[in-house]
Amino acid sequence: MTAYTQTLSDIEARIGNRAKAGQVIGNFNTLQMLRVRETATAELLTQQLPKVNVMTKTLVSGATDTSDPEANTDFTSSSQDRVSSTSVPLIEPAHIVSLPKGQMFSFQAGGQIWKVRMPLPKASNDDAMPKDLQELTQRMRASYNEQAGQWWSTSGGGPTKSFDLDQVG
Repeated sequence: MTAYTQTLSDIEARIGNRAKAGQVIGNFNTLQMLRVRETATAELLTQQLPKVNVMTKTLVSGATDTSDPEANTDFTSSSQDRVSSTSVPLIEPAHIVSLPKGQMFSFQAGGQIWKVRMPLPKASNDDAMPKDLQELTQRMRASYNEQAGQWWSTSGGGPTKSFDLDQVG
């Protein structure tokens, strides 16, 4: 099954039933997630990942003076390195929400997680880009509302062109 969506809520809204939406989501084997805005969508990935142990080293040192004036030492000192382990999520939803443009996490069947960086096309015509992709980007530039700005080339905004979900796919 292949599904493209911006939020987890889109699946439930399209199917119209939370249980059936959960069934669809449960059939995803490979999950590729770019930056999302909805925390619940990010949690679809992060809740499937294990926690990892992170080791922390702490240096502790101290000195104590001697209260006995007759003693051969004036003070004692100690220095210790302490190592502690803390269990933390491998990836948190905040990591996905703040992903830079052109990066994603790919959760493969079998539980492997990959961090992917994709090359971004040049803003101007790129001779290495196939002509059909150049035409597609030109159509995208022409078909989206001017007031939305260039949402597809920056980090914010969204398309303002409306469409009927019942006529999609």
